Amino acid sequence: MKKITALAAVLVLCAAHASAYENSYAGYSVKDGQPYYKLEAKKVYAYTNISSKKVYQNEEDLKNTAVNIVNYYTAEDMEQILGEKFSTAYFDAEYEKLALLERSQLNPKTVPAPLLELDKYAEHDSNGNLTIQSKVLKEKLEKLTPLIKTGKIAGKKAITISYLYKQGDVLVKIDTSLVSANDRLYLLSTVNTDQDLYAPKKDEKSADADADIDETDTDEENEEAKTEPKSAASVKEEMEKALEVENVFVRDVPAETMQRFDKAHTDLLKGFKAFAPTSTPKAISFTDAAAGKSVQLPDDWFYGQLNLKYKDKGTFYLTLASSLKEMQEVAANTDYDSIYSVLAIPQADPEYQKKVTELYSSGARNVLQHWNHLLITASVDNITDAEIKELLSTPVANRLAVESFISEGLQRMKGFSNEYFALKDYKTNFDFTQEKALIGINADTDLLKDFAYNNKILLSCNQKAATAMLFIKKTDVITEKSLEQQVNEWHF
Repeated sequence: MKKITALAAVLVLCAAHASAYENSYAGYSVKDGQPYYKLEAKKVYAYTNISSKKVYQNEEDLKNTAVNIVNYYTAEDMEQILGEKFSTAYFDAEYEKLALLERSQLNPKTVPAPLLELDKYAEHDSNGNLTIQSKVLKEKLEKLTPLIKTGKIAGKKAITISYLYKQGDVLVKIDTSLVSANDRLYLLSTVNTDQDLYAPKKDEKSADADADIDETDTDEENEEAKTEPKSAASVKEEMEKALEVENVFVRDVPAETMQRFDKAHTDLLKGFKAFAPTSTPKAISFTDAAAGKSVQLPDDWFYGQLNLKYKDKGTFYLTLASSLKEMQEVAANTDYDSIYSVLAIPQADPEYQKKVTELYSSGARNVLQHWNHLLITASVDNITDAEIKELLSTPVANRLAVESFISEGLQRMKGFSNEYFALKDYKTNFDFTQEKALIGINADTDLLKDFAYNNKILLSCNQKAATAMLFIKKTDVITEKSLEQQVNEWHF
């Protein structure tokens, strides 16, 4: 009996560990429940509250998906943000100060509260941290009225900042709770959406459609007006209007919707556990269970992984990884005014196609100038495809056929090179047996003439699974040898 009890305890512990994310250097773990999508970088972990097992059992659940985000800051990080020494004792003092104001029914903004100045966190994002407030609400905070409250959530002292607003036809609620332990600050954020409350009713959609038809048929002047050029400023104004946010009051939202929102955030804090951090930084790495492979990424990289479990059909993994710093540089150097200028040109205008081409070229040039690496992997297990089995049943004949098809295609691609894309050189490798098949392609390309890239493609399958890997890097950029080795081994 004791042995059975001990075994049950071990199984429970294993199950709990399998459904939790842990960062020992950051000093926390969080129960993520095997999410269908997750993203990890040096100081941030984000995931959906819908399990990969449930996504395709009821697709309606996707409407109610919440995204949880955990950011952490060391005492040194916080000192840079606040301009003064930080510790958990400092946090507790700020917590008590805000709690007193709350009990006195005074506005927390009546006294200085450095911890709540989120724009300071935004300035610190370049150090490998991304906060939801700085990116989503950076230019809209002044238009929104946050609700600030203190209290224990799941036994943790929390200062919570909440935004409830409407954007387009979508209701959004963002809750961010600040908690502290071991002289570190953690931002625990939950982004909830509801797409039904403000969605146009069917009869409204029909009426709008009928009105559009009537205008098209009866009002030629309006049709001519549509083709008149717009200014870049007017297009920008239209775009910003579509993204405008509007405060929403809790009393105007159904109680069951608010309960769902609150539960999602409470579940995040219930699953969060702080503990004494270790001295060794956590390596950023991802695992693809279908391929049976793990990749450890460079320190400044991030990855996003989609994990879908199809009922009775196996699991599909899709992972994208790259440098976080490079992606931030691309975003920071994007010329949005040029985009608005092109969108302002009617498609019937002779200059439209020329301007679109110029925008594509300049935009692509900006991306390529700052972007050096990209790794994409995709895998699926529990294969039942008859074509895969046939491919492995006659390896010699199928290898010759596949090799001929791919080599011919690459040779044609090399002959069709132009100013946007040029295939300079390539090498191929084919290894087919009755147990597995491997296709390897190593190609050198030029993009927009000035940017040279090396591209590695590996496709492989066995009787149970198939996987694909694409690794792109600039030829004049040094890549960590360990990453290169892991990329080369991405096959069965």
